[in-house]
Amino acid sequence: MIKQISVTFGSQGILEQIMKKYPERHMALFAAASNAHGMQLVDYSGDESIFTSPVVYQVNAHAGNDDWEHYINYTEISPSKDQRQILDAKVSNFMSDPDTPAGMTGFYYLTAEGNSDSRILLSLWKQQYDYMQWEKSPQHNFISYQTFKNDFTANYHEIGYQRFHPKA
Repeated sequence: MIKQISVTFGSQGILEQIMKKYPERHMALFAAASNAHGMQLVDYSGDESIFTSPVVYQVNAHAGNDDWEHYINYTEISPSKDQRQILDAKVSNFMSDPDTPAGMTGFYYLTAEGNSDSRILLSLWKQQYDYMQWEKSPQHNFISYQTFKNDFTANYHEIGYQRFHPKA
């Protein structure tokens, strides 16, 4: 299992230059899937970050496969200590459940480097539609906004990205 995932943001041109400079790294380029804009380069090699201004996530747990070819979704929460313990247990149960949502290929449970109170759920999907269907299901409730909406300290944030393949 890899120990960390590094991310950086920037223009398509700059991120493609980084990919060309480090072809031996396992990297994937993504474009924001919703109304947000911008591009993200994910280094999932597990090695120390090569980015100048990285966001580094420590991998606490992983389930499934590393299929970075389609759609990814981040859900980040900074819950209270009590909620963190409950969330950790619910994520553990979810990750050990053999009945994974349709279209989900992988799932990472992360903490942001320098903020061990944060919890990031990074899910990998065949397509955005699969994620949207899961979002409507009861299986998603443990991580839905509704679960944390009454805790004003929870700092809930979610965003999805579609894989972007540079032209050769």
